[in-house]
Amino acid sequence: MRLLFISNLFPDTTQPWRGLDNVTLLHAMCAERRDVDVRVLCLRPGHGFWIGAGCPLKPRDEDKILNPHFAWAPYLPKFGGLNDQLFALAVRRALKALPQGWKPDALLVPWLFPDACGVYLVDEFCDVPMLSVAQGSDVHQYLDMPMRRRAILTLAQRSKIVTRSEDLRQRLLGAGAAADRVHTVYNGVDTATFYPGDSKAARAALGLPEDGKLLLFVGNFLEVKGLELLIQATARAAREWNEPLRLVMIGSGPLQQPLAALAKSEDLPSSSLIWAGRKSPEEVAQYMRAADAVCLSSHNEGVPNVLLESLASGRPFVTTDVGGISEILGPSPRGGKLVPGRGVQDYASALHSALSDPPDPAALSAYASTMAWPRCAADYWDLMLSGRGLTPNSGQI
Repeated sequence: MRLLFISNLFPDTTQPWRGLDNVTLLHAMCAERRDVDVRVLCLRPGHGFWIGAGCPLKPRDEDKILNPHFAWAPYLPKFGGLNDQLFALAVRRALKALPQGWKPDALLVPWLFPDACGVYLVDEFCDVPMLSVAQGSDVHQYLDMPMRRRAILTLAQRSKIVTRSEDLRQRLLGAGAAADRVHTVYNGVDTATFYPGDSKAARAALGLPEDGKLLLFVGNFLEVKGLELLIQATARAAREWNEPLRLVMIGSGPLQQPLAALAKSEDLPSSSLIWAGRKSPEEVAQYMRAADAVCLSSHNEGVPNVLLESLASGRPFVTTDVGGISEILGPSPRGGKLVPGRGVQDYASALHSALSDPPDPAALSAYASTMAWPRCAADYWDLMLSGRGLTPNSGQI
């Protein structure tokens, strides 16, 4: 079985967090089928394509078994509706990096536009089954853009599409995609890394204060994450709480300085806001064991991995009610709090509620174990092998 993965969302040594869910899925799929021969073409947007420059990115040691090849893909921000055709050009060039005579039996392509839509245009793949993956923003934002919407709906007629939440699936169906072509498969969770543990021991290991309550955010400091709400709500909750309340921010991004300034203006003491930087999954798991709750305040999401990891770690989450988050919270044993809207007091009240009456960690972890990565990988294989996912196309560039 030869499987070819093509996407810009794959980690390298400079961005080991990029597409982490995708590479974890690939490893899990390989564990499910020992006979699979995987190749990865990671095509990153960059001007190097036009001059034929090699891409200097290197894979993480643990990903070398997946045979990744990094290359540049042309990208035009101001003419985004054409980027699927440009991505197709990059794919054709990158195919030369595959072993001579090596042809995939199946394609796995996360990120609908331009990646999956571009791969569909490559005539070398006209008879190869293809499974595309909607990650979130490629549905939330691109269905409102006419050229990208048209390309995505054309893809949906010919390729099976996996959505990582039922909310994303319903959005595609509402746009006109056929119901039998779009399937919801939640991401998995690494239960060997994320599991409950003693909070005091974890705090001591991380050098965190042992007193008070600890909130945790994990992600990029970007506009879509709506972190101003989390900062403001934490500041308000801290003023009303009868013991120290601290927020640990794991990640990085352009909004760190503005968020720090906002915290200062909200009278959140600098000692109550801990910027931890980027961390490995193992380190994140230790922070989760140290925390009392995991927080998100996003404007839109699918089903974020960090919330599955929170449940697996036996910690409740507090989050805005967006995307498919309610889909995993509904069946869970008191797994957290959803905040409708973006009211600061509403979010602060949800923090109080989650911290005052914590759920049973073992019950949360047991629920999360039903969504471990092997289950996810098996679902992907079932979809990939149950029929031909790509039909011959016409009008290739």
